[in-house]
Amino acid sequence: MGKRPQQLVAWEIPASPFDAPDFSVPAIPATVLQQVLDRLVTGVILVDAAARPRYLNRQARAILAEHDGLVVRPGGLHAATAGDTQRLRRAVALAGCGLPDDGRLLRGRMRLALPRPSARLPLLLNLSSLTSRPPSWVAIFITVPDGRLSMSREAIAEAFGLTPREAALAGLLAEGHPLRDCARLLRLGEGTARNHLKHVFEKTLMHSQMQLVTRLQRCAAPCRQPRGSG
Repeated sequence: MGKRPQQLVAWEIPASPFDAPDFSVPAIPATVLQQVLDRLVTGVILVDAAARPRYLNRQARAILAEHDGLVVRPGGLHAATAGDTQRLRRAVALAGCGLPDDGRLLRGRMRLALPRPSARLPLLLNLSSLTSRPPSWVAIFITVPDGRLSMSREAIAEAFGLTPREAALAGLLAEGHPLRDCARLLRLGEGTARNHLKHVFEKTLMHSQMQLVTRLQRCAAPCRQPRGSG
């Protein structure tokens, strides 16, 4: 990929919107913005109108490194097939100029699903124009549907009044682990794990594991948890 797409454009913004007119207020350095973007569990790619990457956050680099549905080649981003690459390029062009495309584009935003050769769930892309005039910049936000969610055990415990062990069990379930594996990871007997799950159901007012997982996934952290945190 080379170093250029990974470098953050030297943008700086005021500390707050209220400070915008005051140029004496220190701006937030680009390196700080890069650290923030690298904490996101969503892949972020900034591209020009030709779909050439100008910035990749950490998650985007990890997604591209898999070569599974989206890669960087000479000339810009490529999908798994020529047809999907054409759809991607058209989406970038349309998002950049804000033109409608069969009702799928709304206010400069577009969603796109890119199939993966591995047969896993497709990559979900949300494209959004960042500029209203040329040169066009488009942000591509990438979600990996079958990726592990970042769940804060402390947040789950606080939100639903769970004990640390109940929160740990609930978090593992929300991350996609079956109950048997949860019990093994927590070094519990399967019967004890089921008893904890019963208490979790009672406290969250859920009646099935599917309902529980759906609700807990809304608590998934939008960014990576610092090392050592729940």
